[in-house]
Amino acid sequence: MKIIFLICISVFVCGCSSVPVDHTEIVIPEVKSPHLWSGHKKLKYSANLCSVKGESILKSLGFKSVVKNSNNVYGKFNDNTAAIKCVPNGDGSFVYTAVAGPIRDIVERLRNEIVWKL
Repeated sequence: MKIIFLICISVFVCGCSSVPVDHTEIVIPEVKSPHLWSGHKKLKYSANLCSVKGESILKSLGFKSVVKNSNNVYGKFNDNTAAIKCVPNGDGSFVYTAVAGPIRDIVERLRNEIVWKL
């Protein structure tokens, strides 16, 4: 009986697994924050016309998945995302544009193109 008890204790203390355990490290790549460029301006036309024009601009620049939601327009260009928000402002409208993505020069260029064409 003592032998069975000692065997049970030794199995409990030492473990009964004979499978080797892999202790390799998992390396998680560093995630960089996207670059964000924004712009704004006052327009002489309505917020609705601003959003229609914004949708047209994004499509003409090659943006995919362009979505118009009320007076807001969103689109994707490769790894970049653009948002155009048009709000009524007196006789005209006010537009806020933002572009985010991983490569600074591309983000800046897309933002400039959108703002200039509005």
